[in-house]
Amino acid sequence: MAVASRLLLVSTALSLSLLGARAWADPLPPDAAEAPPGASPEARAAVDQGAFLGLGVPARNDAQRAFAYFQGGYDGAARSATVQGVAQLRFAGPVSLRAGFGYHGGAGDARPTVALAVDLLRQPAHGLNLAVYAGYEAFGFNTVAALSARVALSRQAGAATFIANLGYGLGLAEGEHYGELRLGALYRVHPRLQLGLDARARLDLERDADEPENEPDVDLIAGPVANLSIDRFVIGATAGVSTVKYRLTPEVYTGALALVTVGSVF
Repeated sequence: MAVASRLLLVSTALSLSLLGARAWADPLPPDAAEAPPGASPEARAAVDQGAFLGLGVPARNDAQRAFAYFQGGYDGAARSATVQGVAQLRFAGPVSLRAGFGYHGGAGDARPTVALAVDLLRQPAHGLNLAVYAGYEAFGFNTVAALSARVALSRQAGAATFIANLGYGLGLAEGEHYGELRLGALYRVHPRLQLGLDARARLDLERDADEPENEPDVDLIAGPVANLSIDRFVIGATAGVSTVKYRLTPEVYTGALALVTVGSVF
């Protein structure tokens, strides 16, 4: 009950913080995708950029003023439930603020994250989209608080979008640090429906015998995704495989992954 109460409070706070977001942002860019009747052009453009995929971050954030989503499900490799909430607000030109929380059953509590994002390149002018993120994670991959940096790239080709993230986390305890690679491919099969694949791998980059309890050595998540846009709302699902190996132990754990996402643009 304590964890559920915390998650409810955080969810409410994130939702309320976005009520005034529409007054903060510029109009939809002229090159944003056209949406069919009953679907928001902002939602379609955000989905096309992978904004509602929970494994990484989008490379372009000017198609919507703000977005938020909640994602929950079960991670078979970790043998636990997993929940996260994310809200991102574009408040000054190419600069966005991203905040959220993550809950993993093994960690036993909801942990906050925060980051600033800057869009540096846009495909119409530069041939691809590129954004950089810098932030703080209260519970990083190494199980300790960490400073994080990510570079996000994407390119659209007709109805297809290709996404890549390269990340690095510097732990604030015990000399920990890790690397991260995320790859995704999405295809719009219907004006409101997008299908694709998404994958993320993370690796511990610090090697000694003094390790935090239950620290992973490497983990991998991969599987198909589907996103359905309804007006400004997005409903998504991911079903795949997760694998994790912990430091100082030889066992490798593999299991099914199932996630459901509910989000909206503002």
